[in-house]
Amino acid sequence: MAYIPDDVSQIPDNHPGYVPASDSDRERLTILLHKRLDQIIDQEQQAGISRQDRERLAAIHQQIRADLAVIRYGATERTVREIERKYRHI
Repeated sequence: MAYIPDDVSQIPDNHPGYVPASDSDRERLTILLHKRLDQIIDQEQQAGISRQDRERLAAIHQQIRADLAVIRYGATERTVREIERKYRHI
């Protein structure tokens, strides 16, 4: 799981090699992930889904929330591209 600093001052915004993603890229990806999260929540609430499907959906739900946190706390351009690739099929 990605490291999320407890304090904003710990975000590595001035370290060599750290290239923050643009605000527009982060916003676009955040919107995409929120739409996907809404779909997952709707599927989780359906009656009659199997335990295995419920667990799979719960894992996806947690992963999306973790990815949103990474974006919120200063994702690099590279990280944003990796997350986009992961959810490209949406």
